[in-house]
Amino acid sequence: MRSSAKRKNPEKWMAEGLALNNLKKYKEAIESFDRILKIDPKDADALFNKGRALHNLDDFTNAILCYNRVLQLNPKNAKAWRWKGFALRSLERFEEAVKCFDKEIELEPNNDYIWYIRYNKGLMLHVLDRFDEAIKSYDASIGSFSKYAQAWYCKGLAYYNLEKYDEVIKSCEKTLEIDPDYFHAWYGKGLALHSLNNYQEAIKCYEKVLENDPEHIDAWFNMKLATRCLGLFNQS
Repeated sequence: MRSSAKRKNPEKWMAEGLALNNLKKYKEAIESFDRILKIDPKDADALFNKGRALHNLDDFTNAILCYNRVLQLNPKNAKAWRWKGFALRSLERFEEAVKCFDKEIELEPNNDYIWYIRYNKGLMLHVLDRFDEAIKSYDASIGSFSKYAQAWYCKGLAYYNLEKYDEVIKSCEKTLEIDPDYFHAWYGKGLALHSLNNYQEAIKCYEKVLENDPEHIDAWFNMKLATRCLGLFNQS
């Protein structure tokens, strides 16, 4: 009936769905997007935003189904590749996540958000113990946004796994130059100095960690270990 057709208002449902998403009313938002998809199952915006709502509900599997449908309609939709990558990361499907982040980098190498995608690609490679590749990805992230302290710190962690302790120290010092309150970098620097048998300086780093987090068990343990090693070293 004509009166029924008038009630079909995809633009209104889209606006409602986006507003509900912003209000974190994700289930209600999905209902709005589903109304659109009932009329047009190939509405890419409704599919993507439904995927984001499912994502926010931690329903990553169904979110990926939505992102995949978007990508079937438009394989060059960089945001769909991005969020599919994030969903795969949450499901610990790290290899697949790397491929998704690579796809966004390929499609939009100069977008304002690309530094974060390169950083996340680095994290996935890091988890996969592909440390050299992770460092390259962190460097690419830093090349786009040099003041991202966390990328410098994670780069230091990757170097630590490669036993390149001088590089760990450089990365951690750069982290602290950018963000003096990033106390995790003091711990990373302490571990590297400890590994280089520079116990006195390592202890100073662990003390910095404990100033910020008195219950940091690893820092306490390693400080005591470094103190003992320093004592033995001084006796020799």
